[in-house]
Amino acid sequence: METGIYYRGFASLFCKNQVNILDLPSFISNLNITDFKEYIIHNNKKLYSTKVTKLASNLAKNKEIRTFIVKIQQDMIITLEKKFNGIILEGRDCGSVVAPKADLKFYLTASLKVRAERRFNQFVKDKKDISYEQVLSDLRERDVQDKNRKHSPLQKPKGAVVIDNSDYNFEETINIVKNIIFSRIPTLKNKI
Repeated sequence: METGIYYRGFASLFCKNQVNILDLPSFISNLNITDFKEYIIHNNKKLYSTKVTKLASNLAKNKEIRTFIVKIQQDMIITLEKKFNGIILEGRDCGSVVAPKADLKFYLTASLKVRAERRFNQFVKDKKDISYEQVLSDLRERDVQDKNRKHSPLQKPKGAVVIDNSDYNFEETINIVKNIIFSRIPTLKNKI
């Protein structure tokens, strides 16, 4: 479950409905959770625009929004764990805020330059018109904002396995993670 998509979905709806920040409590209380989840599913690709990404990062600083979204995510975790006997989460605050008692936590990191190259290549693949320099600048700004926000700042989760994948591609990173999972929870090897 990608947790950041919930912030992107919220930002997109916030923008679409032209919500004034002063009306935030009313907007949150009137937001139907089922409709919100459906909106995320049906608008997934649109939620990665530069505009939505920046707004999501700004709105994620708000305690009311964080509380609202984390509650939805934690409820989803309970539902999915029962259904599938486990869940994999991906997001900047999974191991520190959303699921701090997770059996196994990873903190994936890479240099800013590598992350910008990866994001830029994804934008090129998706035919989005943005320069590498803009992607680099946006990521730098987001990192500073996320690390310095008042509520739930970005941090390495306690007990997390740190993996710097600057020199690894996606498949290599997945293999490293799988090997660590299987070494820590050997019974999973036969189930996957």
